[in-house]
Amino acid sequence: MAHHPQSSPAEDSGLIPLPKDSRRLRDHGRRILVATAAAALLLAGATACSGDPAASPAAKSSSAVPKEPFVPAQLAQAWKTPPAEGDPLRTAFMATWRTNSAYYVGRGIGVEILDPATGKQLGTVVPPEPDMHPCGMTEGLTADGLGAIAWIKGDPLHYKASCDRVSLVDTRSGSKIVWTKQINGAPLNGKPLTNDTTRLAFLTGDVLAVMTPNTVVGLRPDGTEAWTWANIGVRSDTYFLNDDMTAHGDRLMVMVGTEGGPETWMYWVATIDASGQQVGAPVRMPVPPGGHVSLVGAAPMTAIVTPRAFEEAISPELVTFTRDGTVARRVPLPSSAGKVQLRTSPRLGRATRFDIAFSGPTAYLIAGDPYSSKTPTQIIALNLETGATTWTQPFEPLITPRFLGADQDAVYVLGGKGPQDMSVYAYAAKDGTRTQISTVKKPDVDLFLSDQIIDYHAGNLTLTEPGRTGFGTIMFRPPTP
Repeated sequence: MAHHPQSSPAEDSGLIPLPKDSRRLRDHGRRILVATAAAALLLAGATACSGDPAASPAAKSSSAVPKEPFVPAQLAQAWKTPPAEGDPLRTAFMATWRTNSAYYVGRGIGVEILDPATGKQLGTVVPPEPDMHPCGMTEGLTADGLGAIAWIKGDPLHYKASCDRVSLVDTRSGSKIVWTKQINGAPLNGKPLTNDTTRLAFLTGDVLAVMTPNTVVGLRPDGTEAWTWANIGVRSDTYFLNDDMTAHGDRLMVMVGTEGGPETWMYWVATIDASGQQVGAPVRMPVPPGGHVSLVGAAPMTAIVTPRAFEEAISPELVTFTRDGTVARRVPLPSSAGKVQLRTSPRLGRATRFDIAFSGPTAYLIAGDPYSSKTPTQIIALNLETGATTWTQPFEPLITPRFLGADQDAVYVLGGKGPQDMSVYAYAAKDGTRTQISTVKKPDVDLFLSDQIIDYHAGNLTLTEPGRTGFGTIMFRPPTP
């Protein structure tokens, strides 16, 4: 069982206890940067998709399976870009943006703008000043085509590097920077706290939330400050660290870490509404010794608690939250189908993401081992409202599958017998009935599917290499007649 530390009176009151030691802020931020750049990266594949799914001719039961255009009958390589170049600590991936006329790929070396039809580089998002370097990026654009990028001014690898400049970008005008602001954390012992990465997210109403080490600042589309949130326990001589932030409509979830000892961090989740008001008291997140807790993006208001690496005795769990900022349910991830494969995706400027797909109250996970006869690979549908497993179905092809997305009808899975022999399958939401709905023609490069950042939308499948080897981005779409 997971070890749950005893609560203190301060914990029971909902206040986050804030130690008076700020010595490790820069070291902690630097560790995040190094780990982010050095790890094997991948993006969670829970991408919402449009279209009108209906029954496929290949269906084997009455369970709903999709028609085109969710996935065309065949996908083939349309183009690829060269590998990223530059310092490996800065070539780490941040995010992608998608418009009708451009595909943006953001890394620490810059934000590249590609022609989605040909892959030709159209340019880059030019920093507001020549000596600025990207250090954060919104995960997507607003309905009006607005995005935001955070910058470091000066040497991004210097120990005093500060990710404290933020620009609003209007992609309707190519890559026009509307405004740039400097956003510092609240002062500690007379000096504003800074870090070398940050989190950016849009709330309902296009309010841009900017996470600093100890505050969150809301900025209106015109650049004026709408509000500033700080934990209710903060004082001028105390220290805590905002570790992560995700947006869910008109709610923000902020992961707050407090230093509890030389090697111990305690974590809390605070919920903030679109007006910058904290909703309820912060929720303490008990973590197994050596484990961690992360917010889950592209999902309902959810966190995931993971044990120490390679710990078999403790099951990870999903923790869902209400709009009031309280815990709705703790859902241990099922182990009957084998160990759940939580391939993580640390990225520059973001915390860990997981390869989980979500649709309404259902979470889809991958479990087992493709090379094991005892626990082969399984696709699991988990009901987050009840905690029950809805169904478990085998994934027969050899390589570990990846999620393309999910909707009310099915979860869509990419996989196959090998990286050069891939197909797309739909597992019906109702009972897990599997239907092959598309094939992926062999590309001209070797693919290691588990390493790629996957983005699927309306018949276009892009894979981005998270490092600087192999290729930059490869696009698959229906082959030209």
